[in-house]
Amino acid sequence: MPLSAPAAELGAAFRNGTLCLAKGAVEMRITGSPVPRSVMRRGRDGAWEPFVPEFRLVHPYRPSPAKKVKPARPTDQLHFDFFDEAAAPRPDAPLTPAQRRKRAFDQFRFSLAKPVARILEPFRTHQWPLLVMLHHDPGSVDLAVANPALAFALAQKLNGDRELIAALRCGGMRQRDLLEVLGLPSSPAAANFFRKVDPHSLDGDNWPALVRLLREELAAPKSRLSHLSAINAGVVEILLDPRASQVATPQLLEEVARDRAERHRGRVVHMISSTLRMQSELRREDRCHQFPSLARLRAVHDEVAEGYRRRVRQLIDANEQGPGCFLPPPVPGIAGGIEPITSPADLVDEGEAQGNCVASYAQRVREGSTYIYRVLHPERATLSLVRRSRFSDWEIGELESRFNTDVSEETEDYVRAWLERHRELI
Repeated sequence: MPLSAPAAELGAAFRNGTLCLAKGAVEMRITGSPVPRSVMRRGRDGAWEPFVPEFRLVHPYRPSPAKKVKPARPTDQLHFDFFDEAAAPRPDAPLTPAQRRKRAFDQFRFSLAKPVARILEPFRTHQWPLLVMLHHDPGSVDLAVANPALAFALAQKLNGDRELIAALRCGGMRQRDLLEVLGLPSSPAAANFFRKVDPHSLDGDNWPALVRLLREELAAPKSRLSHLSAINAGVVEILLDPRASQVATPQLLEEVARDRAERHRGRVVHMISSTLRMQSELRREDRCHQFPSLARLRAVHDEVAEGYRRRVRQLIDANEQGPGCFLPPPVPGIAGGIEPITSPADLVDEGEAQGNCVASYAQRVREGSTYIYRVLHPERATLSLVRRSRFSDWEIGELESRFNTDVSEETEDYVRAWLERHRELI
């Protein structure tokens, strides 16, 4: 069976104002208007029970052949393949399953008021609590237009509690006063910081990290966010990393803030961390203690990585690291597609072939917090899977082409589909 084929085909239709989804024994019914309602059952004899959809419900509408949209980060909720590419059908051709799914989700979007759909569209996951808040507190529509990130964070905090939403009436409060609901000081500065947040960078998993960063920055004598034109995922991850935040200059942070590639996942923070780690292990006297720009960071990274690869190769040649010291891969590979790297020697080879610092990850692989794969299809790339603790799921840490450049959407979708398919085996 090809990798892209799901274990059970997803059924999707929009009937009588309701988005109807089915995969295997699981059925979902989701209504957005006039009253948000979502129920799910397992098996035909199962009882319908309320649930909170965590996956994306409202996508940017593309009437022409759709450009593929990257999937949201996997959650504990059952994953549906909503994001398959759906090219426009020929007039005489029946719709493919992917085209039926796209049509059903488009119809769900059209069932909502246009202002509501536009508000929900940027957020990649957990749109449901915001939809519920917009319905039960109509005044919050103006808040969501003026300060999307603040409205989203408040909706997640209120968690769809309809009585609390109606009683609180966020739409009728000053933005600075709403910050107290999130445990932040009531100040114009905090509201302004929220206005800078790129809503495309915010989802149901990372909003607490954003609130934590804002709390720290508001308590600091001089906030590093004040000068930034925007705040995205890359900026948040750098500033929450103690070592990365010390070496990132205001200019570098501004470059990250303007980089669309940093919207959904921090990449620069990994380059900073690996550069600092290699510098420390090489005990370089001329180590760089601050990176004034992305160009300087990349130059130092490449220089240090070359020296590190030479050092690791020497260690391997001297038998200071044995070839069988890595644990078995946490996710089975695909021959000719995604192959696990099972020894330090292969790790060094991968770093040399791809022009990256993956050789510096040997210790983390031995410790079991990281595993490295070579991606051979649909393009050549290096993949790291990471987990935050012994009990958390494996997730994509880095997925980069040669010299740490971005991979195509096709490659990212391919890798995510492979990981999702095997997640239950991890």
